[in-house]
Amino acid sequence: MYKNKKNFNYFLEEKDDEFLSLTKYCEWGNCQKKGEYKAPTSREKLREFKWFCLEHVKLYNKGWDYFRGRTTDEIYNEISKDAIWHRPTWEKIKKYTFLNSHEFNNENLDFSDSKPEDKARSTNIENCAKILEVKLPVKISALKKQYKKMVKKFHPDVSKNNNEEHIIKLNYAYSELLNFLKQ
Repeated sequence: MYKNKKNFNYFLEEKDDEFLSLTKYCEWGNCQKKGEYKAPTSREKLREFKWFCLEHVKLYNKGWDYFRGRTTDEIYNEISKDAIWHRPTWEKIKKYTFLNSHEFNNENLDFSDSKPEDKARSTNIENCAKILEVKLPVKISALKKQYKKMVKKFHPDVSKNNNEEHIIKLNYAYSELLNFLKQ
């Protein structure tokens, strides 16, 4: 039975009188050998293949040059896209905005018209700032530096005093202030 699909020559051959198999023949000119080796058809269609015998696939591969006809800039761009698997990527943009309502000074605190939860949170933030020995408003980078300094100072392996509770308070204060500043 002969079947012609996309210029491939397929034949069903009988083997052992009970098993039929699909055989591809070499696409090189008038070659009648089996096409067991595949090669890409073009640079734009790398997932579509031509089938050749061993002799003709070697000849085809000698003449194949993916970058033929491209400039050095195009070759460089192609190779640099290999790092991201030729998929689109986007820049990471931090969109943190700090409002003036979050940046408050200790002198200007007036919570007379705010909710009780806000008052409790503000006192908690003030207490955390006292534990870390920072003055509000504070930048995140300055907070991180102060936290590292305090942890080194009070770490149980460094200081001989039993400061495990103080380390726990430092960790809690740091996480609360960091969450507050990232809002």
